[in-house]
Amino acid sequence: MRKLTDGFRVIGGGERWFAGANTDRGFSGSYGDIADEDSLEHLYVIKGGPGTGKSTLMKEAAERAEKAGFQVVRYLCGSDPDSLDAAVIDGRIALADGTAPHPLDLRCPGVSSSLVDLTRFWDGGALERQSGEIRRLAAGKREAYREAYRYLAAAGRMAEELRALALDCFDREKAEGFCLRLAKRLRRERLTGSGSGRILRRYSHAVTMKGLWATDAVSAGAARRYAVEDAMETSFLFMSLLAEALTGSGADIACGLFPLGDAVAGIRAGSCSFRIGRAEEGEIPIRMTRFVRPESAERGRLRLTERLAGELIDAASGSLSRAAECHFALESIYGSAMDYDRMAEYRRETADRILERLTER
Repeated sequence: MRKLTDGFRVIGGGERWFAGANTDRGFSGSYGDIADEDSLEHLYVIKGGPGTGKSTLMKEAAERAEKAGFQVVRYLCGSDPDSLDAAVIDGRIALADGTAPHPLDLRCPGVSSSLVDLTRFWDGGALERQSGEIRRLAAGKREAYREAYRYLAAAGRMAEELRALALDCFDREKAEGFCLRLAKRLRRERLTGSGSGRILRRYSHAVTMKGLWATDAVSAGAARRYAVEDAMETSFLFMSLLAEALTGSGADIACGLFPLGDAVAGIRAGSCSFRIGRAEEGEIPIRMTRFVRPESAERGRLRLTERLAGELIDAASGSLSRAAECHFALESIYGSAMDYDRMAEYRRETADRILERLTER
């Protein structure tokens, strides 16, 4: 039977997370942490409409910083995985899309934050002449999103039912003991590092306008990789216990979240990674069958609920694909009104300023 994490295609290539996700509670994001002006040297807030080059600007700045030897964490758009919503460079400087659904204010403009205004490069008259079509497409996009969120809310209720059914057949005591022993052993082997038990929560899975996608942020570059092979939908329960055991042993961890119930789908701890899925070459399997009481499993209800949850996720993805038709039509309209030559120069100047800040110390 299809599991909740099945059907998600993986995006690789450096540390990538989703800045937010379409969830069973609506849109949910990590912007409060990613673009926290108080914890950064400088925040660049980018304003502009769809298709005006916000993501392109962030990509250019990120690529130039990487070539200069700085570490970059990219945050993908939860609705369009080909676009960036934010990029954090060297942990000090961030660029972030400041338009809906994640508007950002500048707390100390000119000091710890700057506005990158791309609206200056569009022809307002050209957009005004298309106002009727823009409003129609924007309304169509909003309605498609509302429909998607109704499907995701229903999928969330199925996920809750799955957790309840999984709890009935999950040997929590046995799994907890295993997690505590594993966390202790990995710490003894110096693989999980020594920290203060902090948890970083980021979305690793997203239901987008372009289908179901996941990043490999938790496992990319890990020296030891584990795959948690599901049985009776107990893997999410296990991952929660594992996160508690790892932080209890003093490890700082990063949790990759699934958009239904913000369940933990992956964990990075030091040089170790854990993800839900079938083990691939080089991964160590942890099979959930060892923690399942088969006699307590309601297999028929589990299969039905799994199927319904999967179909509802697919239905939400279908609604978002209809939103995509409106979104990319809007991008075309706004793009045709942009002066890209002037904006390209502005983009280079912005990237130059960022590199100057990075190399000042």
